[in-house]
Amino acid sequence: MKKYKKTLTVIIILIVAIMMFAAFFGVYKKGENGEKIGILPNLKLGMEFGKTRVITATVNQETTKTIYDSEGNIVTPKEGEEYTEEAGYKTVETEINPENVKTIENYRKTEKIIENKLNKNGISQYFINIDESTGTIEIEIPEDDKADEIQSIIQAKGNFILLDAETFELVFDNIYFEKAEVISRQGDLEAGIFLQLSFNEEGTKRIQELNKIYIEKTEEKTNEDGKTETVDNSKTVWVVLNGSILGTTVLPNIVYNDKIILPFGISSNSKELEEAKESAEQAAILLNSGTSPVIYNYSNTTKNTNISNQDLLLFGISIGIVFFIAYIYLVIKFKAKGFIAVYFQIGFLGTLLLILRIIGITITMEGIAGIIVAMVLEYIFTYIVLRNLDKQIEGMYKKANLEFFLNTLPVYAISIIFTFATKANINSFGMSLFWGIVVIYAYNFIFTKFIFENLSRGSK
Repeated sequence: MKKYKKTLTVIIILIVAIMMFAAFFGVYKKGENGEKIGILPNLKLGMEFGKTRVITATVNQETTKTIYDSEGNIVTPKEGEEYTEEAGYKTVETEINPENVKTIENYRKTEKIIENKLNKNGISQYFINIDESTGTIEIEIPEDDKADEIQSIIQAKGNFILLDAETFELVFDNIYFEKAEVISRQGDLEAGIFLQLSFNEEGTKRIQELNKIYIEKTEEKTNEDGKTETVDNSKTVWVVLNGSILGTTVLPNIVYNDKIILPFGISSNSKELEEAKESAEQAAILLNSGTSPVIYNYSNTTKNTNISNQDLLLFGISIGIVFFIAYIYLVIKFKAKGFIAVYFQIGFLGTLLLILRIIGITITMEGIAGIIVAMVLEYIFTYIVLRNLDKQIEGMYKKANLEFFLNTLPVYAISIIFTFATKANINSFGMSLFWGIVVIYAYNFIFTKFIFENLSRGSK
């Protein structure tokens, strides 16, 4: 029996050592060209640990020029020609953003639209700031392989319009829009992904009117040879979604129960359907986020974060010194048992980092704070166990668990609440702390419980 316990103890120590090595140094394999390829994902670090992209949205101050002839008709300018007042022409300049549009309410509305786009697309790492006097909005995001995509999302305009296919007259636009939803339909052989657009009461009436106008029509005509032939005289519309022309159609093809249904993909291939669903969801987000009443110009710059490697090193050393002193205290107070406990304390950190790597939680400075709090909790748990062990209390492990749980219950509630936050920094703290608490119980039950309980029996 003693041999079995010794063997299991060695196995536990080795497993913890392997997990520490994997967490701190990674696990690699050789690629085709002999290069090192990481098997484990790297820790996802927050935007404060690298370069960031600052996207600046400034209110467009430009004007447009419209030329009228002597009869009041709009003139399309031709290159090389002058349109002077002496020749009977009149040029009117119009601000792209009139003064009545450039209001604090509209600036705030634009900021909210940008936030909705980012949040609904699952983008949690960003800072946004608005200058309410000028309407300038700055959005800071990580400078990574997704930065261009995120900037496109910010700049994209959500709109849905219908144009007469012959005259290009606007017959339906965003003022009628209410909600966009992604729906799916399963057929016998294929499934379909669709975007369903709902409209307000006025919009529903307008769709009903247009649905009777833009329909398939055919009529019979007699040609020059005296023969009767069928001629297509259908009235169609151009369908424009989020700035992209989807094509022309008659409305009964896309109107069902006074709602417009736009197909995004019909297939039996699951990958194609998933891609179609993502595309439809992106379109729905743009539409549901709303359209800014102010027209903005966008530019971007890249900057380094305020946290330098030297700052991080100094912070790490400071925290390391605090824990080093705490670990020395364990060794002094509990001798060999304290030394074993320190080994498993470091193993706990390695195990937690390994879990955070695999799960892919973004680690911000607040996330690091969550890890530190988890380490403090693990230290408290270990101290309670060693204290009970030193007193040779019967059932010391169960009592340690209960005492630890009752004293740290508020921390669990905080970690769960913060886990559901949308902001990356708060969410990172909550997630790191939540998984830290989970690992405390799982890690100690799987690994340290056997070691500590056998230390307890060996001391009697």
